[in-house]
Amino acid sequence: MQDPRYTVNPLRPYYVPPSIGSSVDATPHASANGTKPAGGRTFSFPDLDDFIPDGTPSLAGSVKSYLDQGLWRYSSVLIAQPFEVAKVILQTRVAQDGELADGSRSRGESREKSMYQEYEQEESEDEEPNYFTSTAPLESRQFDRSPTRGRRGRPVHESPHSQSQSSAQPKSTVENLHMRNPHSLLDALSALSSSSGTLAMWRATNSTFIYNILSRTVETFFRGLLGAVFGVAEADVLVPMASGAIPDSAVLSSTSPAATILIATAAATISALLLAPIDAARTRLILTPSSHEPRTLLGTLRTLSPAWIIPTHLIPITLFNSSIPTLISSSTPIFLKSYLNLDPAMNPTPWSIATFLGSAIDLSIKFPLETVLRRAQIVTWTSPSSSPPASSSKRKAIQTIVPVPQAYRGILPTIWGIMREEGYSESQKDRTAALMGKAPRRKRKGQGVEGLYRGWRVGLWGLVGVWGTAFVSGLQNGAEGAPADTPNVHGGKF
Repeated sequence: MQDPRYTVNPLRPYYVPPSIGSSVDATPHASANGTKPAGGRTFSFPDLDDFIPDGTPSLAGSVKSYLDQGLWRYSSVLIAQPFEVAKVILQTRVAQDGELADGSRSRGESREKSMYQEYEQEESEDEEPNYFTSTAPLESRQFDRSPTRGRRGRPVHESPHSQSQSSAQPKSTVENLHMRNPHSLLDALSALSSSSGTLAMWRATNSTFIYNILSRTVETFFRGLLGAVFGVAEADVLVPMASGAIPDSAVLSSTSPAATILIATAAATISALLLAPIDAARTRLILTPSSHEPRTLLGTLRTLSPAWIIPTHLIPITLFNSSIPTLISSSTPIFLKSYLNLDPAMNPTPWSIATFLGSAIDLSIKFPLETVLRRAQIVTWTSPSSSPPASSSKRKAIQTIVPVPQAYRGILPTIWGIMREEGYSESQKDRTAALMGKAPRRKRKGQGVEGLYRGWRVGLWGLVGVWGTAFVSGLQNGAEGAPADTPNVHGGKF
């Protein structure tokens, strides 16, 4: 008898019955031993590979991709860490009273020292050699501690600078950095390498890598969470992060740009507050000598009481340092689109230049806040009295490789102290008049605005490098006809 499923139905002439459940007579399938199964039926199931979409990576491919991405991020941190260490040293270092902003005092001391060495060499040439030396053993010789006299009876004194260094060396147990120019990154790296070795330039590399990974992960999590709570689509809140680089124009395609900007700012602030202990521990690892224990991230976090909780004096500056730059960088594309009528597709070159200028303004606002933040972080260990009373009794003041603040008075008082109280500064007008001999040198108390921007070249170099790479990539993609989702400078995706 013919199976009715394989007969042509006049009402459905083009219908093809499924192969599952077909009889043995109609299909060539048989059992493994060549006999028909019970009931005369056999079933054929489709291959499971048919349900896996084409192009889906395998487990090994996914693991390899994650490893490559992690290796690339760690290599990036490893390359940038020496400049980050130098920047933290310059930001936290308290200027001494005798220092000028341009390092002219150090150059004057070097000239004075060279003149003294020439004078000492001339005096030594005029002296007669002493042919009558003592034959007593070295242990029994009595050395004359009076100043050495030359042929003409004039004592040869040591310079005040060398005397202060020789008297300070036996008393100091910390690897202090002696910097000629308090604003030079290369001078800071050179002093650190000479004092603690070349590997000291990569202090806190692992802590920086961990902090960067956790910061991106926690911020993305809170973006999605806040978007779900306030009913904003994930495509709007999970846009590429714009903090720290060129602003991303993806916010322009959001259905609610204001909500997207506020959620991004809130997520960055929450992430910074939660990870503030790790950031503070990273600053401590950079500024303490290599011989100062502990030297691990977990060990440093245990020195906080209570551990893993942000100290109260860090909350205001951490909040401002994380919220204001993120708010500016996230709202820059909206400002350019709404008020300057710039479009990333219609005006690619003006848009690229405008976003670069916006990032430079963001950097100029962020850097003074970051300087205050670094000082507040190190004060957590150098001045335990600035912390809550419950934790100050369990923590002792530490020693650092550079002079750091011993107290933290708040955001505005710290800014005022850097500008008007620390060290000395000299304006360009007074410096030019002094060099031309028209007026005496005038030193003003405080470092001025320049004291708030120590190490600013690190941020500017990074900004120029990111923008230049994206600009060249955008030109190449535009010449080759890049698709719409290709990362380029016009879209700001990296």
